[in-house]
Amino acid sequence: MTRILLVKPVMPYPPDQGTKVVTLSLLEMLSRHFEVSLVCGLLDRRDASKVQKLRPFCKQVYTYLLPNRRSVFHSAYYKGLNTLRAWLSGFPAESFYLAPDELSRTVAEATRSSSYDIVQFDYWYTADAARFAEVPYKVLLEHDVDFLRYQRRLTIADGFWERRSIERTLSAVRSREIRAYSEFDRVLALSDADRVLIEKLAGIRGISRHLPVAVDCEKFTPASQGKIPSSIVFLGALDADFNVDAISFFCRSVFPLVLAGVSDARLFIVGRRPPRSVQKLADGRRIVVSSDVDDVAPYVKRCMVQVVPLRFGGGVRIRTLEGMAMGMAIVSTTIGMDGIAAKPGRDLLLGDTPQEFAARVIELLRSPVLGRRLGGRAREFAVQHHGREVVEKQVFSLYEELKKQREEKQAYMEKRTGEQE
Repeated sequence: MTRILLVKPVMPYPPDQGTKVVTLSLLEMLSRHFEVSLVCGLLDRRDASKVQKLRPFCKQVYTYLLPNRRSVFHSAYYKGLNTLRAWLSGFPAESFYLAPDELSRTVAEATRSSSYDIVQFDYWYTADAARFAEVPYKVLLEHDVDFLRYQRRLTIADGFWERRSIERTLSAVRSREIRAYSEFDRVLALSDADRVLIEKLAGIRGISRHLPVAVDCEKFTPASQGKIPSSIVFLGALDADFNVDAISFFCRSVFPLVLAGVSDARLFIVGRRPPRSVQKLADGRRIVVSSDVDDVAPYVKRCMVQVVPLRFGGGVRIRTLEGMAMGMAIVSTTIGMDGIAAKPGRDLLLGDTPQEFAARVIELLRSPVLGRRLGGRAREFAVQHHGREVVEKQVFSLYEELKKQREEKQAYMEKRTGEQE
């Protein structure tokens, strides 16, 4: 049986973030066809108990505690160290926090103690750790083309020093991310658009493959109860800079226009770890923040419209797909539906200016019939293109292809070694 090792900087449980949802879903699907193990970092010592949640899908789970989480002293030490490293290199501090030496050592230990056919790494900044993997075939999973996030953020940045800082990070990340592509045998992308871009940037024909995203369409189903009149919901991890910017932009520039057209409109903000800036948006009447809820579905289903007002970011918005599976009428920016092959006007509505966005929201709040029709089409799209059964067949085919390529590479290397002897 093919043996696969997935390497993820942070444990994918609980699935309270889009990238964790992707990894956990992938573990479940792969485990039904292959033998799968996992390397992951822990954000807290108590997270070690959550490893049991991954046992049904993983033969082995190798963990390490992120070094800055060991104590208050380590937190202060690594904050200073990684801030300095980020300033000197231009790389985001996050890349140093999530790819410490412990990751490299754990990868080396895992690949020495067991034999794997394929080792798959998440994110470009794990490329250095990949060098310690004692395996012949390595794959990189890019949840998005990371430098695009900084490139898009640059277009809305205010102030000279903010722009200079983003430009420096953009230059450093772009260079290292593109170089990382050539350090792996294959690069996987969550959208076909990213697949095409990665291949173009790498300059290597056939290096990239599309890994489709699955949505649990049995869990995320349309509401069976009534909607809250004139209700709007925003769903996303609120500790992500692009989500904080999105909801701040909506509250500042779009929601006042919506209220001018629908005076009783209410906004529900649902997500994990909202910063103080987002908490301050709540007034308890027009705007309500619900943070760190166990299940987002009940909060979303009761609303009439889901908004995705992203102004920068990348990859596939998992929460948008979940909303579509729940039959939500969605209004998004063009960036908000990045990587989703839905058809604007049929499966969801688009608006890139505050006026356009507000007009689409008002239209749906005033016409529940239109909202139900749009949500029905969104549900059909999610089931047909991102349902578990549909995606699992594609995933199985993809990893069978990777297995074949690995065998071809090994045969070539053995032949070359024989010729040299």
